Amino acid sequence: MKDLFVWTADSDAQALIRAVLQRHRDLQIHPISFDVDRLFSRDSGMVKEGPEIARAKVKKTEYSRLILIWDHDGSGWERVVPEQAVTRIQQRLDGVTWTDRSAAVVIVPELEEWLWHCPASVARHLGVSAADLDTLTARVAAELDLSREPCCREKPKELFEGVLYYNRRRKPLPEDFRMLGSSANLAKWSASETFGRLVEILRAWFPAR
Repeated sequence: MKDLFVWTADSDAQALIRAVLQRHRDLQIHPISFDVDRLFSRDSGMVKEGPEIARAKVKKTEYSRLILIWDHDGSGWERVVPEQAVTRIQQRLDGVTWTDRSAAVVIVPELEEWLWHCPASVARHLGVSAADLDTLTARVAAELDLSREPCCREKPKELFEGVLYYNRRRKPLPEDFRMLGSSANLAKWSASETFGRLVEILRAWFPAR
């Protein structure tokens, strides 16, 4: 039996979570066996049918624990308070017999919010200096009618896409998220409420030996 199965809502999150879970020392957990898959109906599909799909496809005889993780923006539940969204999904997980073995994690507003808690890793990934990244983020934030810091929290996806476009002339790829998940300072990412919640869950389930 493997320790953990994680359902994500897209390939970017899948790549990032895989990379993060390999960093057991940085997470301060013991090494775990795991699988990470994506739900092809994305964030909206996760809230509509994630627990029920988990019941059908994730065998409790093969995995000790289960996590469902999705972005709040794009889920169709944007008017639902995130904590209430988590409660609803957890109740449904409990209802499909994953009680005490599962967790629901909603990322507010989206996955890219985590990235901006460690801008140094973003700068390294882009091959630019911290000063150059500051210039790029300020430029993109201004285009979004926000100052830089609020943009990191309110429009993190648009900010990352804009910075990457100016730097590489392309859209983000799962490989970008894999590399950032492998290199970021996870202690700094833990300043994100949603990443911090994920870490707390992992430490409770898989404490360091």
